[in-house]
Amino acid sequence: MLLKADLHIHSNHSDGKSSVKEILNVAIERRLNIISITDHNTVNGSLEALEIVKEENLPIIVLPGIEISTAQGHLLSYGIRKDIEAGINLEEAVKIVRKWGGITSLAHPFQFYRHGVVRLKFFKVVDCIEVFNAKSLIIFNKLSEYFCKKYKKGKTAGSDAHNAKFVGYGVTVIESNDLSLSGILNALKSGKSYVEGKTAMLKQILSKL
Repeated sequence: MLLKADLHIHSNHSDGKSSVKEILNVAIERRLNIISITDHNTVNGSLEALEIVKEENLPIIVLPGIEISTAQGHLLSYGIRKDIEAGINLEEAVKIVRKWGGITSLAHPFQFYRHGVVRLKFFKVVDCIEVFNAKSLIIFNKLSEYFCKKYKKGKTAGSDAHNAKFVGYGVTVIESNDLSLSGILNALKSGKSYVEGKTAMLKQILSKL
């Protein structure tokens, strides 16, 4: 089974403009199977999404997520339901996430002006690498994909949407018949995914012409 997931979304629980409900509505409208709300240094957006989906029986899976501002750059984490403090060492954060049963992915690598990780030593310690970010330049996405293959890591993609209208611009296609949290995490970690997407940055530029 192929599952379409946007694994990098921000809500108004951090610096996003849209509510969790607005994000869920757009994701369902665009026929995504999975989303992860990865607010900066808080899992509250993901926890709210889980509650809404359960209460309203919505046809979408929420993968708990967070984007951690580590000392070496931004780190996406999936599968945990507790916050990890900002400023922590990246390698220490990876250890904590694994201890709690989650997995990690480098957020928008090489995009140094947005706190993307640039040192290759950190590419070796994570489970996955975000190889398509809709707000990154093509060169950064291509570099990320190259080192993802080199170090044999799983692939993730996301819109990095800070407004619900951009949800779905970056999609991770996950190959898994197991729809449980552990099944999805294992598929990502073992490389059973590929990415699709369009660059939101380009659309924003064109809309102003």
